[in-house]
Amino acid sequence: MARIAPESRWDAGEPWMHPAASRIARKSRRMRTPFAGGPSARQESSISDARRSPSATPLSRTAEGGRNSMFLAALLLAAPAEDLQARLRHLESAAAAWAPAPSPDTTRVAFLTTLFGARQAATVELEGSYPTQLTDEPEGVVEVRYLPSEPGRLVVVALRDGRRRLILFEEEGAPPIPVDPDPGDQLLGGFSRDGKKLFYAVQNGATVSLRMFAVDSKKSSEVAPPPPASGTQPAAGSLPLAEALSGLFAVGPPSPDGRAILALVHRKASEAVVIVDIASARGDVLVSSEKPARFRQPRFSPDGRTVYVLTDADRATMGVDAVVVLGRARRTIHAPAQNVEAFAVSEDGHRLAVAVESNGQDIFSLLDFPSLRAQPLAVPPSGALAEGGLVWDHASERLLFGWRLSDDTTDVWELRIGRGTPSRITRSPRPGLSRASITRPSPVRVGDGLAWLWRPAEIARPRVAVVIAAVPTRPVFDKRIAALNFAGIAVLAVNGEGAEKAALRYLKSAQDLDPREPLLLNPDGVEVEDRSRWGGIVSGPGQHRGGLELDRDHPDLRALVRYARRGASAL
Repeated sequence: MARIAPESRWDAGEPWMHPAASRIARKSRRMRTPFAGGPSARQESSISDARRSPSATPLSRTAEGGRNSMFLAALLLAAPAEDLQARLRHLESAAAAWAPAPSPDTTRVAFLTTLFGARQAATVELEGSYPTQLTDEPEGVVEVRYLPSEPGRLVVVALRDGRRRLILFEEEGAPPIPVDPDPGDQLLGGFSRDGKKLFYAVQNGATVSLRMFAVDSKKSSEVAPPPPASGTQPAAGSLPLAEALSGLFAVGPPSPDGRAILALVHRKASEAVVIVDIASARGDVLVSSEKPARFRQPRFSPDGRTVYVLTDADRATMGVDAVVVLGRARRTIHAPAQNVEAFAVSEDGHRLAVAVESNGQDIFSLLDFPSLRAQPLAVPPSGALAEGGLVWDHASERLLFGWRLSDDTTDVWELRIGRGTPSRITRSPRPGLSRASITRPSPVRVGDGLAWLWRPAEIARPRVAVVIAAVPTRPVFDKRIAALNFAGIAVLAVNGEGAEKAALRYLKSAQDLDPREPLLLNPDGVEVEDRSRWGGIVSGPGQHRGGLELDRDHPDLRALVRYARRGASAL
C-alpha cells in the first residue's frame, strides 16, 4: 500500500489517489502534452511504490504494477511545469568563486567567479566586502595574480579567439594593457621576487619561446643564448631551449633570485620537470621517470636550493617530493596512502600545508620542517578543493582556497593557522534555492570501488543518469546533477576503470532504481564501450559523439532536462 501522511485526506472523486496527485491528474487531462516536473512540497509527504501500490489503471493491474504504472506514478507525483522551470532558472543564476590570489599587503584577494556570467576575475577585501568585477572578457578568464611590486595592479590570463593571452589590469579601472602582441598561447610563469620581471612562455604551433616582461618599461624580450663572442660555455648535459621545452604544458615559477625558471613537459613515457637557466637560455631535466608518471605544481624553496613537486612517480598515489637542484637528489616529503590533491610551502619555508583526498572528500594537514610530523588542520564542512589549490598569504599566517560543498555553492575560504575554524570570504548567490532543496550524495559500492548516488527522495523508483569522467567525480554540488534531480532523475557517478560496465551491473541489481533507458553523462569524452545500452549520451562541447553536447561551465539545463525526459516518454 502507498504510504500517506497522517494529515492527508482522501478525495471523494478518486479514492485511490492522493489529493495532490489527483489535482495534477485532472490538470494533465486538460493538457495536450503533460509535463512531468520535480515534486512539489505538498507531495514530498507521499511516496508511491509502483511494485507495492494499487495499479494506476485497470489495464495495468498486475503483480508487478504493469508496464505503464511506474511512468504514470512518476507523472502523478511530479511538480507542475512552472515549478521545475523556476528551479532551473534559480540553478542557472547560482554562481561560484575559486582560485584565490592574495594581494602583496594581504588586504585584498583576487579570484575567479561566475557571478557576472562567464568566468571573470574579481577582487574583494580579505576582511569582507562586496566583490569588485575586474574583467569583462567575452570568452572568460582562466587565471589572475597580483603584481608583487605595484599594489592594485594584476595580471590576468584571458581567453581571446580561443587563445590564452596575458593582460594587465588595474583595480581602479584603467584600460587593460596586453603584455605581448605576438600570436599564440601565452603561459603565465610568475614574477621575480622584486616583482619587476614577469616570466612567461609563448606557444604557437610547434614553436615555443620563453620571454620576460619588464613591468616598469612595459617591454617584452625573449630569453636567448649569449652571443658566441662572449665565450660562454654551455653546462655539460644541458639542452638548447627549444629542445628542453619540447612538449611544454606549464611554466613557472621562477627561482627566488630570478636566475632560473621551472617548466613541466611531456616526454615519451612520463611527464618531467625542467629547469631553465635564464642567462644561458639552456635547460636541463630536473626530475623525470622511466615509467608513466605525473609531475605537477613544482615550486622552489625560499632559498632556491630545493624544488618541491607533486608526483606519483614510483608509487600508486600522488605525494610531495623534494628534489635538490644541485645533484638532483630526490626524497619523499609526504606520501600517504591517499592522493595528495594540493600542497603549499609557506613564504618563510618553515611549513608545508597539504590537502589529502579521503573517501571523495579532502582533509588538510600541516607539516613543520624539518620534523615533517603531520598535524590535522580544521576544514570547512564536508567537501573538496576547487581549482586553484592551496595558497599561503605573504605573512604565512593563513591559507586561502576555493571549497566545493555538497549542498551549496563553491566559494573562497580562509584558514588562519592556530585561530580556529575556516571562514568564508565570498558568498556566491543561489537565489530561490535553499540548501535543503539540493540533494546530497550518498556513497554506494559499485563493483570494487566507491561511487556516489544523488537520489531524489520523492520518487520511489527513479530513472537514472550515470556519470563517467576522466577525473573522478567528487560528492559536491553540480548544476547538471541538481537539474536532473529536480526533474525526478537520480544520478550515479562511477569512477575508475570499467566504470561503464560496473554502473550497468549495479543498475540491473538495484531494487530502488529504474534501470530502463539510463542516460550517460560523459563530459570528458571517455570512450563508450556499448552505446546501445544507453537511452541517451550527453558529452562535452565539440566532441561530436552524437546525443547532446553540454558546456561544463554554462550548461543549458533546460536542454539537459528535455533530453533526459525524451527517453521517459517511451517507457
